[in-house]
Amino acid sequence: MVILVSIFLLNPLTYGHVNAADEKIPDEIYFLLQMENFLRTNYVNDIDDLELLRGAIKGMVESLNDPYSEYYTPSEFKEFLESTSGNFGGIGVVITLKDKYITVVSVLSGSPAEKAGIKPGDRIVEIDGSDITGLSTAEVTKRIKGDIGTKVNIGVIRDGETLRFEVERDIIKINPVESTVLGKGIGYIKINEFNENTVENLDNTLDAFKKSGVLGIVLDLRNNPGGYLDQAVEVAKRFVPKGPIVNIVSKDGKTQSYTSDSEPSPFSLVVLVNGGSASASEILAGAIKDRKAGYLVGERTFGKGMVQRTLSLGALGGIKLTTAYYTTPNGTNINKTGIIPDVVVEADKSNPMKDFIPISTEKTLSYGNIGLEVLGVQQRLKFLNLLNAQPDGVFGPRTLEAVKTLQKQAGLPVTGIVDSNFYKALNDAIIKKLSSKEDIQLRKAIDILEEMLKNKHAA
Repeated sequence: MVILVSIFLLNPLTYGHVNAADEKIPDEIYFLLQMENFLRTNYVNDIDDLELLRGAIKGMVESLNDPYSEYYTPSEFKEFLESTSGNFGGIGVVITLKDKYITVVSVLSGSPAEKAGIKPGDRIVEIDGSDITGLSTAEVTKRIKGDIGTKVNIGVIRDGETLRFEVERDIIKINPVESTVLGKGIGYIKINEFNENTVENLDNTLDAFKKSGVLGIVLDLRNNPGGYLDQAVEVAKRFVPKGPIVNIVSKDGKTQSYTSDSEPSPFSLVVLVNGGSASASEILAGAIKDRKAGYLVGERTFGKGMVQRTLSLGALGGIKLTTAYYTTPNGTNINKTGIIPDVVVEADKSNPMKDFIPISTEKTLSYGNIGLEVLGVQQRLKFLNLLNAQPDGVFGPRTLEAVKTLQKQAGLPVTGIVDSNFYKALNDAIIKKLSSKEDIQLRKAIDILEEMLKNKHAA
């Protein structure tokens, strides 16, 4: 998505008193003016001029029937720009809901929260003196965010003690790049989105890889929804040698081509893509594939070959409008078709729990109980390889033994009773097992990269 922010200020109802006899006004516009006058004259309550215009603009944009063109209210537009830029006013904490408390998962290095003394594991209970018990993470996040330079008071529970911190909000920059060195000269980079901070963080990673002796890179673009065009182009320049990267074709047929002036990359490259790789990530993937700068592995990409522009309407909000489409270096329009990888590897989409009986975490179960709730617990214990019997809905000796085993593994009192703490331990254990499944797409990418490095070394 191309972010081109313009300011377009309207004086509400500027044309409200134009005479119908004026030949310069088309019939359609005159009808709208009549409708505005009718509403103003006959509606029983007062009319907010700005809301009237916002409704008209929203209707016009929606009439395009374009899934990528949208109207935003002023607050929605602000949130949209923050989410795409990756920068916002905040204190620098990552939070989640844990044990019914909003809990700090991590604190960004050098952030206002770190300087104030907030630590991972702190349970947030107050914001500006108000109890936030029961609020969602989204609601708490919204209260923590604010204009740069303003202050927010955070109350937390730590080791049973209530602590309060006054934190001054500052610009928080989201790093969309994750990386690790896998060994054998291979580095792994995942780009979650293309925001304003992508290239800077990628360059830092590439510098670190060079110092670590990395020779080949797995670049993971799976489930990357896109972002800024200029960032995607700059990332492409790190891997694609001199020549075309992408062509942007506007409504009048004019083409703007973006090119690389880089020397060939020192890294061998394999790129992971799937159906969640869209827009700007497809620009990067398409350039790498067409220019043979690396191999694509995974599944067909999403197929969003359109470019959007944002327009600020001041007090009226803003719009995101599709203004062009793009083609890959070979001239391919991938819209609605996507990009087929060089090596297709389908992800394991099987769900081992799809036939499990739903369970209520509110119901306490114990030895001797019979029913579907017991059967659901048994199915999950069997999945964890803790139950050495076929699930039958009877809470007998083997089920009791399996329950106690999980309680012991989770550090819970070994009571043999299925209660709220047990249900949580059961869910955590299942999540851990599911997340430990081998990533077959990543495995294939590494295998290909190892072969590429082997051949390169032999040459």
